[in-house]
Amino acid sequence: MKKIVLSIVITLATMSTFAQNNKNNITVNGVYNYDITPEYSSKMIVSLTNVYYDVQAVTMAEVKSGYLAKLAKIGINSDRLEEDKLHYALMGYEKEGTIFVFKTKSLEEMQKFLNVKAFGVSRSDTTLETQLTQEQISDYSKAAFDNAKSKAMAIASKLGRKIGKAIYISDTNPSKISESMYYGNTKEKRDYYISVSFELD
Repeated sequence: MKKIVLSIVITLATMSTFAQNNKNNITVNGVYNYDITPEYSSKMIVSLTNVYYDVQAVTMAEVKSGYLAKLAKIGINSDRLEEDKLHYALMGYEKEGTIFVFKTKSLEEMQKFLNVKAFGVSRSDTTLETQLTQEQISDYSKAAFDNAKSKAMAIASKLGRKIGKAIYISDTNPSKISESMYYGNTKEKRDYYISVSFELD
């Protein structure tokens, strides 16, 4: 019985301390909106599987050359394409084929590339990628922290209190951003979020 009573007392004391601690701090989210300069990447499946017509004489070489010729007409030469035969093999198609990968930092050029239609060619996926430097991460985190601090000060002021030092900071932003452009996501701005807890005086 004494053990049960002691356990209840300890539990109540812990809850009381937790409640008291919660009254003495405030947690807010900070955000900073920044620009990105992504690289765009698109994969095209060039395959006899995509040849739906009953044309027995068509070869893979003809499908490839026809597609490359159309790209050349808009100023994209074959030396700017990467060929990924392993990726195509892993996709499990029965007929001969390959995958061409095109990368550019120009959204306009990527749109021109995607507009090229050719016999035996279909699109796999298009993505945008960017890598934040350590300096950028530091700058964006500081800016988001300042935003969080401003929010905390405004809230504390309404309560007739002041904020103290930061006692907890959570930053879960990835340093590498890789996103599908399937839904037309072409915006070159992103938000950097952090969560900060401040003491309340």
